[in-house]
Amino acid sequence: MTDTSEESSGLGELTAKQYRALIEQTSDVITVVDAEGTIRYQSPNSERVKRWPPEELIGENILDYVHPEDKSRVIEQFSALVEGSGVIKDEIEFRFRTKDRGWIWLAVTGAAPGAEVPVDGYVTTSRDISRRKAYEQRLVGQRDDLETLNGVVRHDIRNDLQLIAGAAETLEPHVDDDGQELLETIQESASDAVSLTTAARDLAEVMLRPDDTTDSIRLMGILSEQVDALKSSYPNTTVTVEEVPETTVQAGELLSSVFRNLLTNAVQHNDKDVAEITVSGERAADRVTVRIADNGPGVRESMKDDIFGKGEKGLESAGTGIGLYLVQSLVESYGGDIRVEDNDPTGAVFVVELQAAE
Repeated sequence: MTDTSEESSGLGELTAKQYRALIEQTSDVITVVDAEGTIRYQSPNSERVKRWPPEELIGENILDYVHPEDKSRVIEQFSALVEGSGVIKDEIEFRFRTKDRGWIWLAVTGAAPGAEVPVDGYVTTSRDISRRKAYEQRLVGQRDDLETLNGVVRHDIRNDLQLIAGAAETLEPHVDDDGQELLETIQESASDAVSLTTAARDLAEVMLRPDDTTDSIRLMGILSEQVDALKSSYPNTTVTVEEVPETTVQAGELLSSVFRNLLTNAVQHNDKDVAEITVSGERAADRVTVRIADNGPGVRESMKDDIFGKGEKGLESAGTGIGLYLVQSLVESYGGDIRVEDNDPTGAVFVVELQAAE
C-alpha cells in the first residue's frame, strides 16, 4: 500500500525559517492587522508592491491608507471578517496610498485567527491589480465612445442619407437622359450607405449588449417580415419562400438583422439582370436550418472560410464586409452556426443553423 502521509510526501513540518522564506518569495503581500486595523506585520515584498518598506507601515492603521471613496466599503467587509464569517470570501478591491502619494489598486482577501490560522491577528493577502483596473477603465471609455458613435450613426448620418435618397427620387422626373446614369449612381450609393449604417448600428448593439440572453423567437414571422422589406426596397427582385417550418428558435431580437443582411447581400452582390432568391427551411431534432439561395456569381472556394471575417468584402463587389461579420457574430452568440455553399447551377447558398426553442 502506498503511504500518503505528510511525512512520506517529503513535506513534513515546515520550520519557522521555511515559512518565512515562503512568505518572502510569494508575489503577494502578507499583512497581519488587529481588530482595529492596526498593522502588526508586513511581509518583506511590501516595498515592491505597496511602495512602503515594511517597517514604515507597522503600527499604522491600514484604513489611513485606503482611498476616501473606498473606505466605507472596506470597513464594511473587514467588519464581517472580524465579527462573524472568519474569511473574506470575495476579494475586496480598493485604492491604496503609496509612499509617493500616488494610488495603486489592491485586491485583498483575509482570514480570522483560529485553528487553521494560528496567528495573533487577522491575516490579509494583497496583490496589485492596477493594470487590470486601468484596462477596465479604458474599456468603459471605449464603450462610452461606441455609444456616442452609435447614436451618430443611428440618427444624424442615417437621417442625412435618407434625405439624399428622398431628394434624388424627387429629382428623377427632372433629369434628362444624360444625367440619368449619374442619378442612378446617387440613388444606389445612398441605398448602400443606408444599409451600411443599419449594419453598423446593429453591430454596435451587439457590442454594447450586457449579456447574451436569448428567447424563443417565431422563425416564420421574422423571415416574412424581412422578405417583405426586401421586396419593398428591391421591387425587381424575385423572392420565393419555400416550405419553412412553423417553429420557434433560440435567438435574440437582432435575429431580424441576420436575415436582413443575408437577403440584402444576395441582391447587392448579384450580377444578373434579375436577382432570384429562394428561402427555405427545415427542422431536424433540436436544430432548425434556414437556407437563403441566390443566382449570383457565387463564392470562390478559397473565400468560403474567410468571407465572414470583419472587413472582408468578398464576392468581387463594393460591399463593406460588416454585414456578414455581424451575421456570424449574432448566429454564434445564439449557439448556432453559419456557412456558405454552392448553388446549382450558379450562385451561393447561405446556410443558418439555429437551436430549436421547443
